[in-house]
Amino acid sequence: MDKIIVCKDCGQEFTFTEKEQAFYESKNFAEPVRCKACRTARKLQKEQEKKAE
Repeated sequence: MDKIIVCKDCGQEFTFTEKEQAFYESKNFAEPVRCKACRTARKLQKEQEKKAE
């Protein structure tokens, strides 16, 4: 069953599909707390911080 999760950063709801849940479980990943857009933005921010060092 798909889950609806509220993004930790922007507060938008996003769907965590059954297929995604199975993938995350197979890799022993924790379920996401950010939507796709916020995950991408956070990843870019971390890359920028690494380049600045």
